[in-house]
Order: sequence, then structure tokens, then C-alpha cells
Amino acid sequence: MLGAQPRPGDRPGFCLSRRVIIAKRASPKAGNLANCFAIVVRGYPMADFRTVQNPAQPGEPTARKAASEENFPVASRLIPARYRPHVLAFYGFVRLADDIADDPHVEPDMKIAQLDALERALVSGVGNRAWLAPALQLKASLTATGVSGLHARQMLQAFRRDAQGSHCRQWADLLLYCRYSANPVGRFLLELHGESMVAAPAADALCTALQILNHIQDCREDWVELGRCYLPLAWFEDAGGTVEQLVEKAATPAVRTVINRSLDRVDELLAKAALLPGQVGNTGLRLEAAIIIRLAMALSRRLRRRDPLADRVEVGLWARLGAVLSGVGRGIAQRPRRGQPPSLAQPVEEGSTFYWPLRLLAAERRRAMFAIYGFCRAVDDIADGTATPEAKRVGLADWRRRVDALYSPATAEVERRGPLRDLADAIDRFDLPQAEFHAVIDGMMMDVDGPVCAPEPEELILYCRRVAGAVGLLSVRVFGRSDPGADAFALALGDSLQLTNILRDLGEDAREGRCYMPADLIRQAGIDPALARTDPVGILSHPQFHQACTALAARAESRFHEAGRLLTGDTRPLWPALAMMRLYYRILLRLCRRGWAPGLLDQRPKLSKLEKIRVALGSLLGRVPRP
Repeated sequence: MLGAQPRPGDRPGFCLSRRVIIAKRASPKAGNLANCFAIVVRGYPMADFRTVQNPAQPGEPTARKAASEENFPVASRLIPARYRPHVLAFYGFVRLADDIADDPHVEPDMKIAQLDALERALVSGVGNRAWLAPALQLKASLTATGVSGLHARQMLQAFRRDAQGSHCRQWADLLLYCRYSANPVGRFLLELHGESMVAAPAADALCTALQILNHIQDCREDWVELGRCYLPLAWFEDAGGTVEQLVEKAATPAVRTVINRSLDRVDELLAKAALLPGQVGNTGLRLEAAIIIRLAMALSRRLRRRDPLADRVEVGLWARLGAVLSGVGRGIAQRPRRGQPPSLAQPVEEGSTFYWPLRLLAAERRRAMFAIYGFCRAVDDIADGTATPEAKRVGLADWRRRVDALYSPATAEVERRGPLRDLADAIDRFDLPQAEFHAVIDGMMMDVDGPVCAPEPEELILYCRRVAGAVGLLSVRVFGRSDPGADAFALALGDSLQLTNILRDLGEDAREGRCYMPADLIRQAGIDPALARTDPVGILSHPQFHQACTALAARAESRFHEAGRLLTGDTRPLWPALAMMRLYYRILLRLCRRGWAPGLLDQRPKLSKLEKIRVALGSLLGRVPRP
């Protein structure tokens, strides 16, 4: 049952997620199994080893739950049968290690010693205690498949941290924890299935999102029973609360703010994870990933509506069924072409403002826009990633080289057989200018070399031209216009969308060390722009900062009106851009109604699905949306 709900203490990860992955806990009968254990794969024994059969001694870990007690099946039928024993071997090891770290009756030093013993048994394949059977079984699995043992050993690092009871002070601390506690699961599954590590960033995003959803679900239990808080402690302070408020049976306003802020980040991770199904060749794994993404999205929405401190928040039966059906459909639609590596082109996630305007395009135009979106997502992920600035520059330079290769007769044919084939087709079919791809990369480089903080007007104009205007110029050509009037419209609309994004993301950008609010508006509000450059978070609380926000909102509205005035000629091909303009203008108006008080900046306006569909269909049918 793919929609099975998690149990307290489970460890997430796509395919082994406590939410959806189908696994079993180490059985109390592990001692008997360890006496002579063998798994057959493709008709050959995976392993045969023996350990000394000893009953569990006081102080030794024991499994807390038998597989027969689980409320979901022990293996997903979407995973090929030949891989399931290896998936279960990995899970059995992780399950036992997690139970050790979460045992409230064992001292931290003893937990560390037991985790060390598990690692020694995994590395050596030798153990003389029955409770070490999962480590020996996983060692046999790794030997049979050739999969690296690094994934399991990385997870032990997270369990050691759990054993010591450390907290996450900042968001970056939580991401680092998830790097070891969740992401190795996805990478193990990719390697086991023989998939390319091109899919690893999307798999990491999914595993991290699942882990954080789990932390939100269990935030009260983790604090009350284990004294742990995985949500960033600094966020409680920012919201005017304390982590001790997690003991309450109902979320205080401060706790609710932290939960919503965390869910905003989860939604961003899930948007990145949406690329994963299109990057996975194995049908079962692809469908499983697509289903889990939909389940995670459903859980995120439910956590926004329900209070996880009051009761356990789970996805309902009908929502689970809908997620499964939707995920299967998405997984089938994103199947990579046979014999070819996964394409860079990826569909925009359904929750995006752009989804319905692009989804209703004709197939060849939609495919071209997805290719442009995939390119923008790839370079944006580099700029926003956790790598060093030098590594980011190298990554962006490599993308510049790859784009140039698409325009070079000597190398284009080679690139057409790889992940950029859909982008290459779009370039040829719609005569997309090379300079605009370069401009997008240059915009990402401004973030890397920056960060951009309180830019002077000329710098912000250049930044918007690169990261938004360039995409607009590429898009209108795909939509069917390439004349000067359409270009002028695209540049004005790109400005208005980017300025709206700046206002929407003020809090998030500040926590990343950025403040895109232009210096001239900061000065007009009576604030020294140096404050934004030295303390981008602190400036949000300045009593006059709201004046700068109001002025930037007026500037964005002016650009929306200007874009509307620039609509000339046959506007029918530009209907997707018109829909985007209308939707974003609604977001701007809701931001203005919400206001710019520091406590409100993380409350991002949301457009309903029905609203997005209605606007997209109205634009398709010829309604010209002029703000």
C-alpha cells in the first residue's frame, strides 16, 4: 500500500521513506535468521554467512517491532523483484541503527559504541553477535551488487548525532543533517538500479523534503520524548517564541509561523524533486518516485491546514489514492526515451504559477518551454546551492560551454544525443538566440559573485534583464512572436515578474544573505543601504523599511501597466505570457494587502488551482488581461 502512513521513529527517504516506502523493521527473530542467511538474486545466492547465535544480552540493542506488526506491506511491488532483497537489507540496517539512536533507555556513549560496532561489522563482514545480523546482511548485499557502502555509513553519522541529542540552529544545519540522515537513501536506490547520478540532486531534494515533513509531523513527540528539535531554533526566536512551546497541545502563533516557514522550504524542495521521474530510466523506480512526490505535496498541504501538535497529521485515504493515480500518470508521461539518457527538459511543477499557462500549450511548444525551464532550473540550482563560490563558477562555466556546443556545427550533433536534445530541438525550431542563454548564466553569476545586496538601480535593471528578461525573450519566440513589439513586451513583463518575486521572497532572500531592494528606494525611506549589505535580515525590521517595499510595489505595478500598453499586433500567440501577467499581478495585489510588517514577510500569497486554471483558460480563449 503506497499510501501507508509513517510511524514515529521511522527514517525517510524516497523508496525507503517512512511515508511511502515499504520496508520492514529488524525482526526479533534476527538471531535465528543470522544463523544461516541467504538471499537469492537472479537464481544465484546473494550471500551465505554465519554468526554466533547468542541471545541478546543486557545493554545490547533489540528490535522493537516485527515485520508482521507493520501496518503496511514489507516491499513495494513497484520495485523490481530482483532488487527487493537488497532494498530490505539496506532498510534492515538503517532500521536497527535508527532504533539504537532513538532508544530512550540507553546512554549516549553506549549508543555510539553500538553504532560503531554496526559499522565495523558492515565494513568487515564479521560479527559474533546476533544483533549484528542486519550489518552482515547488508555487507553481503553490497558485495553481490557492487553498490557502495558509503550510503549506509553516511547515515550512521546522522544517527550518531541523534544519539548525542544535538539541535539544528539554522536552516543550513537542518540541510546538513538531511544530507546524512535522508539523502543517502535516494543515492543508494539510484546506484542499485543502475541509474545515472545526474538524478542525484533531484533525489536529494526529495529525500530532504520527506525528512523535514517527518520532523514537522513529529515535532512535539521529538521534543517531549527525546528532547530533540530538528526545526531551526533561530526561527522560533525570529517568530517571537521559544522551542519549549512545542510541549503545548496546540501550536502557538510562533510555532505555526515556524511550521509554515518550513513548509515553504519543503515546497521549494519538492519543486526541484519534480525533475526526478524524468531522470530515472527504471519504470518501477520512476513511478515510485512520482507517487512519493505527489504524496509529499499532499502531506505538505495538509500540514498547512492542520495542527501537528494537536494530533498526528496524515494524508487521508482519498488524497492518497489521488496522489497514487496522479503519480502514476506523471511517471508514465515523464518516461525517458528508450536508449537515451534523461532529458534536461522537465515539466513545471503543478503548484507553480506558470504550470497551467504552459500545460495548455501545443505539444512542441510545451516541450520547448520545459527545455528552457530545465535549463533555468539547472543553473539556478548551481547559484543557490551549498557549493563554494569557485565550484559554482566552474559549474556555470560548464553550462556556458554546453550552450555554446549546441550552436557549434562541430559539437551540436553530439549534444543532440544527450540530455540537451530537447533544448537543441527548441533552439532550431524556434530560432532561440544564443545570447539570451548567456544572459541567464550571467545573471546567476551575479548572485555567485555578489551576493546582490541593495543594488543601485542600474545594477538591478541589469540583473532583471538577465534573469527574467532573457527568459521572456526566449519564451515569446516559442509562443510564436519574434518581432520588436513582442520583445519590448517580454522585457517589461520580465521586469514586473522579477520585481514581484523580490517582494514575495524578501525574508527568504535575506536569510540567504541577499537583499534585492534597490538602494535608491532604501535611501528614500531614510535608511542607509549599508545596513542591507551588512545585515540583510536586520533591515527587514527597520521601522521605515515598509516604505521601500511600497515604493517597489508601485514600480512593479507600473511595469505591469507598461507591459499591457506594449501589447500590439496579434496577441493570440502570447496568451501564455498574458496569463502569467494576470496571475502575477494578482500576487502583487495580495502582497500589498498583506503588508510589509516583519512578521508577515514569510506569509506568501497563494493562488488556488481553480483560479490558475480559470485565468489560463480565459487567456487562451482571447481575454486580454490588462492590469
